[in-house]
Amino acid sequence: MPRGLIGLSFIEARQRRESFMEKFTAEQTAQNRQKHTVEWELRGNERHEQKEVLEYMDVIQAQHNDVLIARRRRLAELLARENALHTSMMTGLPETDAQRRERLIRKAQELRAKREEAKRVDIDARHDRLFRAKIDCLRQAESRLKVMQVADARYEQIDAVAERRRQDAAEDEFYAQQAAEAQRVATERVQRDLELKYTRKQRMIEDLAAQVEGNRQRKEMEKEEAARDTEEFYRLLHEEQAQETRKRLQRQEKNRQLAQEMMEMNEELKRARQQEYEQLKKEDREALDATLAALAAEQQEQRAEKQRRVAAERQHMLELQQMAQQKGDTDALDKLWAEENEKQWRKREAQWEAEQAKRDALLRSVLIARRQQILDKRQKAQDDAMLRKLANEEFLASLSKDRDIDAAERARRMTLLKETQQYLEWQIQQRMVEKEAARLARRTELTDEQALEKQYEERIAREMANLEAAKPERYRNVPLLPKKSRNQIF
Repeated sequence: MPRGLIGLSFIEARQRRESFMEKFTAEQTAQNRQKHTVEWELRGNERHEQKEVLEYMDVIQAQHNDVLIARRRRLAELLARENALHTSMMTGLPETDAQRRERLIRKAQELRAKREEAKRVDIDARHDRLFRAKIDCLRQAESRLKVMQVADARYEQIDAVAERRRQDAAEDEFYAQQAAEAQRVATERVQRDLELKYTRKQRMIEDLAAQVEGNRQRKEMEKEEAARDTEEFYRLLHEEQAQETRKRLQRQEKNRQLAQEMMEMNEELKRARQQEYEQLKKEDREALDATLAALAAEQQEQRAEKQRRVAAERQHMLELQQMAQQKGDTDALDKLWAEENEKQWRKREAQWEAEQAKRDALLRSVLIARRQQILDKRQKAQDDAMLRKLANEEFLASLSKDRDIDAAERARRMTLLKETQQYLEWQIQQRMVEKEAARLARRTELTDEQALEKQYEERIAREMANLEAAKPERYRNVPLLPKKSRNQIF
């Protein structure tokens, strides 16, 4: 393809892209605007709904508050009525305090009796358990009864398991039949589905063949139309290229004329700038000369001012030297020495006075401390004498008290001996009473044991009867106790 055609195709492609992008941008802008509008409306609707919900909730809350207030009012009225009724009942109660006290006492006695009865029943039950636990035959019979009951329960469980297995087998058979039927139905359904699928596939193949033929014809028509469009495009392209060539030649001629005019104008501007530059250069030189002259005059003035300041400083130094020479006289020096000596002497006297005051204060403090030590020593001696006197008095009092303590100790020991003798006599009497009671108990022991043994035999018989009645129906003919062998001792 020629280069010109390629350029035109690029231009057309770019134009098409630009037009497409403009349309796309416009559509996207409209879509975004519509989207924002919809979102704004949705948010508005949502806020409106929230507002309505909040208003509805406020109404419901107000109703609840009203109901709560009314309920509280009714409860307050009921409480007031109940209080009034209770007050009236209490005021009209015929029972006095004494009667109420007696009633409470009777009730307490009844509760105590019930508690004692419950305690007695519990004790009897414990005694029965201990009795059954201590009797070998009852314990063995109860054990065999437990074994029988467990075996009977086990047989019942086995029967229940067999019944459940039979039911499970019947259910499995039923489910197997149902599964076979479902499998048959599913197979038939699959067969029908396959037939329908095959039919649809054949129809689809025929439709596809028709579509392929139609597509082939349509492609041939499109190819012919494309060839015609290409020929028309190339014809238009050649015409546009010729027109573009003519326009390009015209533009080149115009550009050449414009360039010639610009060159002439540039020459004129260059000459004008050169003249202006010469004029500015002359003016700058004149201004520079004036500035240099002004700087030279200013420097001359500064040097003159500096010389005047140096002369003034020199004159001041001379005056100071003269004043120093005048102050160097001998009389003035002696006077200064005298003043300095006086100052030093006054300082020394002040220091001596301060040291003397310190020494006096130290002496006074030492004297005061010594006087206080003497007074303390005398007071201590007096206190020691008083303590010795008190110790002597206490010693004498303790001697007299020891004599009284010995007499009291003898009396206390005598009392203890009497009490010990009485206690031993009481123990001897108690021992004799216990021996007599043991002798009487041994005399009556035989008859009591026989009665107790008979009572135990009757009780064992009752327990065995109860155990026989508790045997399962399956083991009615099985004895609770095994038969005794000939070699069995008990």
